[in-house]
Amino acid sequence: MSEKKTIKDAIKRKFPVINIDDTLRTAIGLMTKANVSVLAVKVREQLVGLVTVSDVVFSLANGNDMDTTRVSSFMTSCEFDTRQETRNPGIQLDENEDAISAIKVMYEAGVNHIIISGNQGEPIGIVSSLELIKVLSTEEAIA
Repeated sequence: MSEKKTIKDAIKRKFPVINIDDTLRTAIGLMTKANVSVLAVKVREQLVGLVTVSDVVFSLANGNDMDTTRVSSFMTSCEFDTRQETRNPGIQLDENEDAISAIKVMYEAGVNHIIISGNQGEPIGIVSSLELIKVLSTEEAIA
């Protein structure tokens, strides 16, 4: 029997970073250039949330101008202080959480991306549901 796969096993790449004050057009350009469906949003060096394709589509569908709409107005904000209740919809899980549990959390929350935290609770990466499924496909139990 194989060892259970963790979220850490699904972290394969770093996602592009966008500044909270950048525009909707910049977000679209970064996603297109990097061929990704999520961007990490930072204020200086601190990760504060995500911009997903869904966020971009929602913003465009609501008639937001691509050159004046700031990332801060349509991003998914996240709070990372685990000593407080989370008030925003972003999800953060520990890197040692098993992949199946992470998929269940993502399904229940209706999200396709989660932020992964390291030993000190600091955000270390982003994982998509597709990356978790790919990790699970390597388990002997599925074969």
